[in-house]
Amino acid sequence: MKKKITIVSALLISGITFSQLGINTSSPKATLDISAKIPTGTTTSPEGLLIPQISRERAQSMTGVALSTMIYVNEVSTGSQSGNAVNIDKVGYYYFNGSVWIRLSADTSKFVDKSIYTADGSLEANRTVTQGANTLAFTGNAVNAFSVDGSTLSVDAANDRLGVGTTAPEVKLHVEGSSILNAARTVSSTKNALDINIGQNGYSYGNRTDNFGINIASKSTVGTGPVARINFGDNNVTTAGSGKYLSFSVGNELNELMFLTSSNSGRVGIGTSAPTHKLHVNGTNPLRLQGLSAGNTSTDSLMVVDATGVVKRIGALGSLSMIPSAAIFRLETPQLNFLQTQAIGERQVVPMSLVKNTIPGMSFNAATSTITFPAGTYQMTFVYEALHNATGCTISSYFVDFPLNTGSTRIHSTASHIEGVVSNHGSTITYATTVPANRTWTITLGRGQSGNCAGAGMSLTAYSTQLLVYRMGD
Repeated sequence: MKKKITIVSALLISGITFSQLGINTSSPKATLDISAKIPTGTTTSPEGLLIPQISRERAQSMTGVALSTMIYVNEVSTGSQSGNAVNIDKVGYYYFNGSVWIRLSADTSKFVDKSIYTADGSLEANRTVTQGANTLAFTGNAVNAFSVDGSTLSVDAANDRLGVGTTAPEVKLHVEGSSILNAARTVSSTKNALDINIGQNGYSYGNRTDNFGINIASKSTVGTGPVARINFGDNNVTTAGSGKYLSFSVGNELNELMFLTSSNSGRVGIGTSAPTHKLHVNGTNPLRLQGLSAGNTSTDSLMVVDATGVVKRIGALGSLSMIPSAAIFRLETPQLNFLQTQAIGERQVVPMSLVKNTIPGMSFNAATSTITFPAGTYQMTFVYEALHNATGCTISSYFVDFPLNTGSTRIHSTASHIEGVVSNHGSTITYATTVPANRTWTITLGRGQSGNCAGAGMSLTAYSTQLLVYRMGD
């Protein structure tokens, strides 16, 4: 007991007198200088500094521990690896850093400062930085001041640019290689997939002179330059106006091939930047419509163009009086001894076939040689070629009863010819008439009043006997 008190007294006196304490030395070089009593030789007596030995549970339980306190943990079976003992996982020397105990490892690499500010290093595990209300900023003045995985992401702090796929971005945002912009679908028109601001405070104003837009260009050694461009802005060159526009250009000259403007509730121009109608196409033979389906000539409207090129529509083909439509009927088989049993004033059906019909709404029953007309005005021409070789037959007379509203009107044709086998004769009978819708008419030819031919011997010639029907309008 006396010995311990003497040592403590000596330490106190030395500390008060010299502010430095030496053990086994009279010239301490630090606040506490402990020198070996026998620094060399083979003496077996132990020397050194004996640090307090405690368990993990004891180290975890201590409070008010001063910064840099050192201990030796001699067992880790008690206590838990948590709180200030989170790093105490094995026996060894530990020092207190003010919050937790830090182990002094025999691995010297663990004492190397691995801060990114002093040397390169590697993360030993996943790390999360919780900023809270604090900010994290990087400043620099180099081209590739900050990068991720080489050229995956590069910040050009010297020119205020960002590069993706390149370490030397040439514009504010330079993406080298393929890219995709995938915006979440939304039902709100105010939530835009991509905002390109050209007219807000702090930004230059986009107009027809500046011609802001999205440029698609070729960087190849051959054909370098613009390929296509989407232009947008305002027709006003000074301040924001009402003439908003969006246009599309192709080629090095960037001529605006398609132009959309908000003027007059929105117009679209192709080949012009000053559209005057909803769709204004300017060019040589500017319109081609391929793959159109067949229309209905009786109900579909016709498209016409006025003197200024404005497209308009007029009535259906069937209702246009200036465009006549026609139907052609023809006798395909010669009719021998035609009208043999018919007396003067009687008639016989001519069994014609329909060759062509362009009259909308007209139909033909070939079995009865009957035509059903749509309402309209018609010109009808009956053409016949015949012979009548009966004895004494030199004058042939025929008639056609043409339709007229609900009734009919009779038109005669008389032809003179010689007697015998060379008694060929022919003529045309023409009449203009107006008929109501669904009026039916059977094609017939009758024996007229003025002839001297009767009985057998008359023949109608095939192909030369025809009926031509022209619809001239309503």
